[in-house]
Amino acid sequence: MKKLLLFIFFISFAAHSQNAKDIIDGLKIELKTKPDAKRTATIYSDLTWYYTSVSIDSALIYGNKAILESTKLNDSTLMAQTYSDIAAAYFRKGDYKNSKSNYLNAYAIRKAKKDFNGLAKININLGSIYTSTLQYKPAMKAYLDAIQYFDKNGNDQIVNTTKANVGLLFFEMKNYPKAIKYLNEAIVYQEKNNQTDKICTSYLTLGNIFLELKDTLKATKYYNKSMKFCKEAGDKAAVSSVYNNIGNIKSNQNKSKEANDLFDKAKTERDQLNSDLTKATLQINIAVDLIRNQKFEEAKKVLLNLKEIFINQNSNDNLLLTYKSLIPVYAYLNQPDSVNYYNDKSTTLQLKIQETSISEQTNELETKYQTAKKEKLLLQKEAEAKQKNTTILVLSMLAFGLLAFGYLIYRQQKLKNIQQEQEFELQSAIAKIENQNKLQEQRLSISRDLHDNIGAQLTFIISSVDNVKYGFDIQNEKLNGKLTNISSFAKDTIVELRDTIWAMNTNEITYEDLEVRIHNFIEKAKEAKQEITFSFKIDKDLATKKLSSVEGMNVYRTIQEAINNSLKYANAKNIKIEAKKEENQTKITITDDGIGFNETEIHYGNGLNNMKKRIKEIGGKLQITSSEKGTTIEVLI
Repeated sequence: MKKLLLFIFFISFAAHSQNAKDIIDGLKIELKTKPDAKRTATIYSDLTWYYTSVSIDSALIYGNKAILESTKLNDSTLMAQTYSDIAAAYFRKGDYKNSKSNYLNAYAIRKAKKDFNGLAKININLGSIYTSTLQYKPAMKAYLDAIQYFDKNGNDQIVNTTKANVGLLFFEMKNYPKAIKYLNEAIVYQEKNNQTDKICTSYLTLGNIFLELKDTLKATKYYNKSMKFCKEAGDKAAVSSVYNNIGNIKSNQNKSKEANDLFDKAKTERDQLNSDLTKATLQINIAVDLIRNQKFEEAKKVLLNLKEIFINQNSNDNLLLTYKSLIPVYAYLNQPDSVNYYNDKSTTLQLKIQETSISEQTNELETKYQTAKKEKLLLQKEAEAKQKNTTILVLSMLAFGLLAFGYLIYRQQKLKNIQQEQEFELQSAIAKIENQNKLQEQRLSISRDLHDNIGAQLTFIISSVDNVKYGFDIQNEKLNGKLTNISSFAKDTIVELRDTIWAMNTNEITYEDLEVRIHNFIEKAKEAKQEITFSFKIDKDLATKKLSSVEGMNVYRTIQEAINNSLKYANAKNIKIEAKKEENQTKITITDDGIGFNETEIHYGNGLNNMKKRIKEIGGKLQITSSEKGTTIEVLI
């Protein structure tokens, strides 16, 4: 039996209060006072939010008004929030395509505004859509990324909300122990912080888990807990789902009167949401109860009506369940052609769902589907040739049913194996993150050792040399020069060491970081060459662009070497460094107006060779152009 599931959205359904209708009435009264354009747009957005838990159709109407008004005002923040609220309404309606489209609209706006917190929240909602459409890998990635982001920023509320989503995802993957673990962790936080709406959906999911485990006592216990909190939260969709699922339990216990009473209550709640899809979903359970009571003609009428609704709504999961329910109906009505027709329909649709959710298995599934289709065609031809013999026809139908049943079992086992593989991949990803954290700790330890040991030793050398120079009256100019060189070399080495430690302690280096480092280097260079004018410019587009620590260090060392060469050999008066974005590349140019050199005659030393090698290591290109008017070094990354 298919159960109605509710996904736990942080943004979409986080804080609807019991008095949503009172708030809606108040907002409508305020609209009648004709507030200014800004306030009007905000009221439309608020109505979209509060109507999500009361009337989905109304939520979408006000959402479109809010988008129109915020577009006129060019208020991107309000637009992003309204797109998210509209997406939440579509999700409640079961229209995952439109829900995803609106979340992506909000995502684009928040990305342009560099609202990383908002982007992480949208990723949680996209994870719920991926879960609903059986895309478990991207769903789990979205959830784990969100947990990592918000845990790092100390947002326990969203971390625990997302844990509830992960629990629901494990439930979908049929990993019930892990689902229970994550949900119980979330419930502890939710009850401590009196998050009524979230406790409602967490207990509902626990009920669904124990119903899958055939433990109807525990399932009923958690459904009753869920009902209490869902009513307090005013979540009509959740209340309807609880009524519906308890009704399923009663129906399986042959308590049809109690089941139908619960189905009626579920229908009453769902009718208030004005969602055709949710109403139709409820009718499936009523049809199944009719089949159980051998009211096949009535069940057929209900199911055929539902089939058209689910086709129009593109609700493949519900359509598949409808096809499978029609098979026993036509079997009991002794209509073998219809049995075969819906057998083919259900097999085809199930393969389509599997291919969509598990793309890497597409070719294999298609091959096996074609094989099964050929086998069915052979069976159909054989059955048509023996239609006059009733006994043989019945035997053929029985054989076909057994074959289809065996095929479905095989397919389910295949899906189970795939789910286990996905879980293994997820565990591997988590282990990889842990290993990266350990490596980072090791890098920090090494950098501390470099700073505390080698740095201290170099400082001691400088101090010792200076003490020798100033403590003794050294008349030998050559010896005095040597000591000065040793001191200068040690100081330069300390600077290089600090740069190396900086790179080791940083996973990512932005061009802003490089700009600060290079400015520091230039300031020191000015002390030695005061007659040289330096200029350094980085495009705004590159300011926050990130490089790995290796890439950033190689770029920094290359620029540093180029400047050193200009200082030593070029007799330049001006040195210019510029970094800008060109199409999909970054272009860095170091130019001086010195004496230049003849490229055909000069011997490339370690400096120039090291520059080329460093840029090649990070997948870039380095080109040197020189003339009597100066030298230009161009780096493309």
